[in-house]
Amino acid sequence: MDANKNELTEIAVVEYPGADPSAASMLAEMAHVGNRLAQQQGRHTARILVSRWIMASDGGGPQRVAGAEMLDATVPAIIALPGQVSQNGQIRDESVLLDWLSAHYDGGSLMAAVNDGIGVLSRAGLLAGRTVASVDATRFPGLSSQGGSWVPSERLLVDDGDLLTVTGSQAWRFLALRLLYRVHGQGVMAAVAHQQGIVVPAGIQQDLERFSANFAHGDRDVLKAQRWLHTTAARGATLGAICQASGLEPRTLQRRFLKATGLRPIEYCQRLRIAKAQLLLQLGGAIDEVAWGVGYADQSAFRRLFLRIVGMTPATYRRMVAGKQRAAQAGSSPMGSPVRPIDRHAA
Repeated sequence: MDANKNELTEIAVVEYPGADPSAASMLAEMAHVGNRLAQQQGRHTARILVSRWIMASDGGGPQRVAGAEMLDATVPAIIALPGQVSQNGQIRDESVLLDWLSAHYDGGSLMAAVNDGIGVLSRAGLLAGRTVASVDATRFPGLSSQGGSWVPSERLLVDDGDLLTVTGSQAWRFLALRLLYRVHGQGVMAAVAHQQGIVVPAGIQQDLERFSANFAHGDRDVLKAQRWLHTTAARGATLGAICQASGLEPRTLQRRFLKATGLRPIEYCQRLRIAKAQLLLQLGGAIDEVAWGVGYADQSAFRRLFLRIVGMTPATYRRMVAGKQRAAQAGSSPMGSPVRPIDRHAA
């Protein structure tokens, strides 16, 4: 039984007052389909278990009310906050919830939130200086008033490593797809989207398929290094600087970082920078400016690395994105397009 528990990735859906009560069941359904498809495809990935948490009646923090029988006292790998369906919900002694979120974030849990849930993360102090999904001021006026604590983005889905934020009417479904990508990979995510009939706008599809790092490995020293890298976008990230951020010696860092993330520190930095470059190219940045902006003075080295990781040159990638954006603006695909399986050759 213990072996099975070690192969579980728990996604804890926290139903704070006013939160969408259907969120956990919707996510559990998509996770069930994803688990089954991953097994059919022969993927050796962890099985996702969605647990439901509510605020304790005695004023304590969130407690599991579904999924506890499989997980005992384990710390959730991922904590997800739905949006609200009622603005009347009042969190009694909200500081208890905020402290709980902060403690679990420090303990290594990935934080994910949609719409109003983003505001909860902000009040917990977890978004300072971080890039988050765009906020619709007309739908969430209270949330947008807190915008000074984070870096605004024009995107509806932002995966910033250990913080995942999504906004919009279909935000919870897109969050679920991104979590499926992180656990099971692009092929399973695309198959689930197809089976569920989920149509993804062109502007979100690239974000769904972007490089994602493993933060749910339990190595706190490596986690410190990862959070430093994501905060700095890996600029100036020499091996010595990463060692300083983690408090580890070089050989120890190399060994533990590879074990925790599946990548060597420098490879991790390369993927992080190229993911940032993809975003800048989507926004129409010139290739030489993008290369410089993500820390590459040698444009030819940047182009070679981009080709190796993304599978196409920066110029080809920018033309592809621009074509999709023009098609969307022209209304030729107002509903977007289904997520399609792709072949990723990343080294």
